[in-house]
Amino acid sequence: MLDVGCGQARHTSEICHWDCRAVGVDISFDDLAVGRYLISYRRWAHEIIGDADFLMAAAERLPFPDGTFDKIVCTEVLEHIPEDKGALSEMIRVLKPGGLIAVSVPAYIPEKVFWTLSWDYWHSPGGHIRYYRPGEMLAALRESGLDIYAERRRHTIQTLFWLLRCAVGKRNENSRLLVYLTKVISLYYWRRLRLLEYLEALTNPFMGKDLVFYGRKPASPGEGA
Repeated sequence: MLDVGCGQARHTSEICHWDCRAVGVDISFDDLAVGRYLISYRRWAHEIIGDADFLMAAAERLPFPDGTFDKIVCTEVLEHIPEDKGALSEMIRVLKPGGLIAVSVPAYIPEKVFWTLSWDYWHSPGGHIRYYRPGEMLAALRESGLDIYAERRRHTIQTLFWLLRCAVGKRNENSRLLVYLTKVISLYYWRRLRLLEYLEALTNPFMGKDLVFYGRKPASPGEGA
């Protein structure tokens, strides 16, 4: 499995709960170093059974032969890079025929609100350079030849976090309310608090920050799907 724009390997680490070999690619050397450490530590602690390799590379120029991977994830990456369509083409190129892909981008309404509230939100180095209007990413995925079989919204808690951060000022990281919310989110992600999971599931369809698409690359002629 390939994790495109893996950052510090949060998703790669979750993938390794299964007995698999994952590959994480990112343009940040420092983030990849953190990711390597995280995977090594979690394997040492017997928290995961899979393993991962990491490679410094751009999503627009993936250094793999055609049809290398059976599964690909790309979470919150395309909105950061100028050549988003090129990155999408590269992912489809290295995906095997019949392989599965999951792509997430910010949902339109929350993202539009953040851009309106905070100039810093979309002018910070490495930040978002675009947002996708309703139906835009779905159309791009289908035009690229993918069969999209599911779509859902996720991460209401992140909507609340960024709404507060934009409201108090993106650079005002010492806001007491923001610090408290950050602690709650960290606890939620590591302990998976049941009540918060239930509340987030209820509100995700209309408040989720991320829009996730699940697709399949059509099989080659003569192959099964």
